[in-house]
Amino acid sequence: MKRFRIAAFLTVAFFSTVHLHAATITHKVDAILALGSEMSNVRAMLENYTTIGAKIAFKNPGKQLKEHVVAHDALMETLKSTFKDPQIQQLVTEGLTAWEPVKKALQTAQGGADRAKMRTQAQFVHDNIRAVIKNLSALKKAFLAQAKIAHPEALNAAIEIAASARRLSAHYMMAMWKLPDPTIQKHWEKGVKIWTDSIALLKQSDFYKDPAFKAALDDSAKILKTLVMYASMAQSGTYTPAIVHNKCEKAFEDGNSLAKKILGK
Repeated sequence: MKRFRIAAFLTVAFFSTVHLHAATITHKVDAILALGSEMSNVRAMLENYTTIGAKIAFKNPGKQLKEHVVAHDALMETLKSTFKDPQIQQLVTEGLTAWEPVKKALQTAQGGADRAKMRTQAQFVHDNIRAVIKNLSALKKAFLAQAKIAHPEALNAAIEIAASARRLSAHYMMAMWKLPDPTIQKHWEKGVKIWTDSIALLKQSDFYKDPAFKAALDDSAKILKTLVMYASMAQSGTYTPAIVHNKCEKAFEDGNSLAKKILGK
């Protein structure tokens, strides 16, 4: 029989979130940082939902999921009311349309959720949340172009490290729950590649000469290697979700730190 080691879940403070408060988004650079963070946070919603469905005990995942949902609504409404550029308005409208069915599916985790229904809805969320993420990416790209940010490729790489960390954590939990989704492995491998490519790009940049930047980037690279090792262990049925989550959250913080340094924040 396969063994599941789900250690220390009751003592780990799960799903720490980093949201730029919607009221503070007044400039395009603020929007870029918020959108980069939200690309990660949307993936955290998938992880929240999956962990709730798997009935793993941890610190109030339902509350964390609700907070993510509220924060996403607030971000999109703030972008809509603050930035009147036609391109941004169109993208926000498309994003809200993509978000509504995903939001409805996520809300099935509330109250006394039916586990069998949640397994079906988890598949729906996984299939449709990509449209939400693609929209956030398109918004980020539009703001990058309009703001004429220096070093856009480096900034995007830093944002992708944070987003890939949350992607890997979510897909690890999906595999642990044994969802009948044949794309889980493919998306895991995609996340590993994006993260690896982002590290390579940033190591070639002048930012890597800065000791603090180098330390954060090297830490994210070390974490990625560890995650690949734990994924290999999971092939035999040995899962360490608390460790994987904490590692991914540290890499998420590293990515955010790198992005802020690139922007001179």
